Order: sequence, then structure tokens, then C-alpha cells
Amino acid sequence: MFEAFESDRGGAVVRRLLARAVDTSPDLRLVVLRLLGDLCPQADTWPAAADVAVGALGDPDDRVRRAAARLFVAAAGPEEAAGVLFGSSDPVARTALAEALWPPLLQFGDRGNQWAETVGRMRRDELPAVRFLGACSALLSADPPDWPMLDAAVRADLVPAAEALGGVGGRISWRAGERWAIALRRRDREQDAYATVAQLVRAGEGELARQAGLGIAGEAMWTWRAAPARLAPVLSAVLAEPASAVCTSAVGVVCASLTATRLVADQLAEMVVESRVSATVATALGCVGDARAVPELLRLLRGGQPHPRLGEALAAVALAVSDPTSLVATAQHVLAEHQGSCHQGQDWHSSPALVAVRCLSALGPDAAVAVPDLTAVLAEAMERGALAEGRLVVSALEEIGAAAAPAVPLLRQFAVSNDAAADLAVRALLRITGNRRIADDHLDSRPEELRRCRIAPDLFDWLVQHGGLTDRQVRQLNHLFTPPGLMQARVAIAYWRQHGPPAVPALLGTLPQYLDDEAYARPAMEALAAMGPHAQPVIPALDRLIASRHRTAVYLGDFDAEMRADEQHLQLALTTRAQIIASLS
Repeated sequence: MFEAFESDRGGAVVRRLLARAVDTSPDLRLVVLRLLGDLCPQADTWPAAADVAVGALGDPDDRVRRAAARLFVAAAGPEEAAGVLFGSSDPVARTALAEALWPPLLQFGDRGNQWAETVGRMRRDELPAVRFLGACSALLSADPPDWPMLDAAVRADLVPAAEALGGVGGRISWRAGERWAIALRRRDREQDAYATVAQLVRAGEGELARQAGLGIAGEAMWTWRAAPARLAPVLSAVLAEPASAVCTSAVGVVCASLTATRLVADQLAEMVVESRVSATVATALGCVGDARAVPELLRLLRGGQPHPRLGEALAAVALAVSDPTSLVATAQHVLAEHQGSCHQGQDWHSSPALVAVRCLSALGPDAAVAVPDLTAVLAEAMERGALAEGRLVVSALEEIGAAAAPAVPLLRQFAVSNDAAADLAVRALLRITGNRRIADDHLDSRPEELRRCRIAPDLFDWLVQHGGLTDRQVRQLNHLFTPPGLMQARVAIAYWRQHGPPAVPALLGTLPQYLDDEAYARPAMEALAAMGPHAQPVIPALDRLIASRHRTAVYLGDFDAEMRADEQHLQLALTTRAQIIASLS
């Protein structure tokens, strides 16, 4: 359909699709209107689709009317849709039109008075959901003295709006509290957000109001670094209540944040046995290295349906347990059960086998007893040409180190089986055997003006610490450090160890630019920590990063994951700063 639309918007295929919008089946009408909404060009109108949407606004099915409202805003444009909004007498259609207008209002909220008349009429509307959206929109551009009045208007219509918004067919996922939260975030009203959460989540409020407060709490945590610590006491009180939908939602908000999880860890540890939240709580505790989560994490792994954060949790908790026996044994059992999972129809990347490999990789030398199991998985992956699986297992064997020596022959085969995988096998062989000839041969096969070699930073760093670099390797290292980018950050620690104090000007001239970039920050900060007192000039830059009220921009497609990435980034900056300060004494 997309190809047909791109080639000829007025062609036979598109005309046929438009005609099906009046099919006798409401389910089909819904699908067609949704598809038409997805087809609408973002920078243009589509009169034919707008005509179809207008007709569907009177459909007897509520879902279809909501889908028609979304289509009309997309096809006719927000200005035309605003006129239809105020001319409609149907509450469902009008609410859906106002809801579909919300994204354009977000875009234009800070562009003068273009939408002032529309927003004003929405605020005076007879429908609470429309008034609510109007007040939230007004907050986007209102002067601070007007905020209390608008907040009161939002609060007055919050519950009925929460009941009306988000109906099936509208394709808008924001709940009422999240819309209010967006308005607070856009105006950077941090303290007001905390106060609003505290008011809404009180035990005396109704469920919809409390859920809205939790929505604001989640948005606040995504936005402001202080939010987890500020809101943890408020959310902790909700966690102490008897089981309810509100309590379950509060668990989700708390467990999404590493900081909040640490602050209420004792309370969460008591909830691990509650089936409604056990997976969420156990993985959150595991991700902060709390060993109390291990029994439940292993139960989840054995269960065969891993939680999305289970691999991360087991990898983190593996570093904290004093006795890894149960972790290793369970991982071995899972690998034995799930060999060949891909050709049995299961996606390796979401399989228990992958989680087990991640766990063994995190355990490193403590997982030596599992080398035969990993070798068997690697052999099978090679036989099936499953490169992604093989690379993950190779990394686990690398982390185990010298105890993985029985896997060396197979790793040598893997190194020549596919050019894309050869690098990882070479690095693993180097760390397992300690034979520098492996690194020397690999670097000798690369040009002196080295540009791309993902394992080169690791090879250089190992060689510097095990006998030093050859003259040619020094030139390769210098060339790799010259162009800005990820490779420059990754090779910086080897560059420092090779050149020492004479390299300080070059390092201090380049590494600070990577401190606020989550993707580049870790290798850059590791190099700065290794420099010790020579890195003292970067302390002000680290202080600015640490003092920022807002999260560092990270783009992972998941707000919770982006928040956790910033929390880890902040902790890395604090650790780096402390290491540099300690080196000065």
C-alpha cells in the first residue's frame, strides 16, 4: 500500500482503499481508516482522504469515529480540523478530534498566538476532555503568573478527561497525566511536577487521579535527575499499600529507575515473592546488583520466557554474588535445553539461551566450568551459520579467559569462517592464550594508516601492557587516535599508556568533547581516570556534567532505557571525578 501511494496517490489501488472505508464490516472500516491515516503525507494535505474521514465522523461505531478524527486531522490539516471540532455535536468525535489535535498543538505551543483562539475555545468547551486538552495546551505558552489558574483547570477536569481520552481507534497512547506532565516538562517546572505528584498519589484520591500522578512521576524521572530521589519517599508510601492497580503502576515507575530502585531496595526485596510484580521487582533489583533477587531471577530464566531486562539483571548481579554456583548451574541447564533455539522457531535475541550466555560472560573466570557448554553452543551455531549467536558465545569465552583454553581450536576455526566475525575471535584468542603473536599478526595484516578495526583499541591496550608496541604499531595507534569520533575515544587509554605525559595536551584537547555523549563517554572517562593527576583540568567539565539538572540526551527508542543510560552515565562521571581527585593526594 505504501508503494502504491508513493507511486500514484490517485491511482487505482489507493482509490479502492478509499472506497473500502464504507465497508459493511466496522472492523474493516477501522483498519482502512487507520491505514489511510498512516499513509497521509506529513507536509501536505490529502483532500480525498479528508472527505472519507468527514463521512466516517458520523459512523455508528465509536472506534471508527475516533480513527476518522485522527485521519481528518492528518489529511485536512489542523486548522481545518479545529473548525470541524467546534461544529460537531458528537462527544466521541469531538473528543477524538481534540485528542488528534494535541500533537500539532504541542508543535505550535511556543509559536506566538497562532493557536490562541483555538485553545481559548477548547478551554471553554462543554466537554471536560476538550477543556482539559485546552488547558494543557495553554500551559505550553502561558506566562508563569497564569500557571496556578491553568493547573487548577487541568486538575478540575483530570478525572473525566482520563475516562474519555485514549479510546480504541484514536491511536494516541498518552494518558491524561502524561499530557499534563508534558506541559510541565516543556516549561521546565520541576518543583511543580514534584508537588503535583505528591498531591495526586495520596491515598485519599481516586484511582484515575493517582494513576495520572504516577504518569507525571514517570515523566519527571525521565526529565530531571533529581526526580528519583525526590519522589522515592512519595512512591514508597504507595508501595506499602495493599495490592492494587495503583500499587502495581507505582512498582513500574520505581523499578524503571536505577536510582529509585536503590533507594527503596529493602521494600522491593519484600515484594519479590508477589507474583503480580515479581518479575519487574527482581529484574530491577538485579540491575542494581542486589543479590536478594537471584532466586527469582533464576526462576525466570528457567521458566523460558525471559523478562526484557533479565539479561541485564543477571549480568549485573553476577558481579555482586559471593557464590556464583547457582548462576552457573542454571545457565548450563538453560544452554543444554535451548541449543538450536533459532532453527526451532525461537528468536535467539529473545531466548533464554542468550540470557544464559550473558550471565556466563559477566561471571568471567567464575564460569570456567561452563566452557564445554559454551563450546557446544558455538559449534552448533557455526554449523548452522548463525553468526550472531556465535559472536555472543565468543565474547563469553573471551571473558572467561585462560580457563577457556579448550575452546581455542574451535575459536581458530571461527576466526576464519567469516570475515565479519574474525575480529572478535582474534581478540578472544589473545585474551585466552596470552600469545601476543596473535595481536601482532592481526595488526600486521592491517594498513599502517589504520582507519577501521573495531578490536584495534583493545589489542593496542593489551600490547602496551604486555611488552609494548612495535614502531609500526605506534604509527597505527597514532593514526587511529587522530580522526575525531568513537575510535578516538576508545583508543585514548592505549594512547596515554603508550605516550605518557607528553600526550596530555592532545588528550585534554580531545576527550572533554565526549564527556556528555553517552555513547563515547565511557572510554573517554576511563582514559581520563587512567591519566590520574594529569586529568585535573577536566574536573570543571565533569562538574558541569554532574551538576546538570536534566538528563543527558540519549536516543534508544525507550524512555526508561534512556533514563537508566543517563543514570549510569552520571555514576561514571562521579566515579571518574573521584578517581582523579584521589590521584592528586
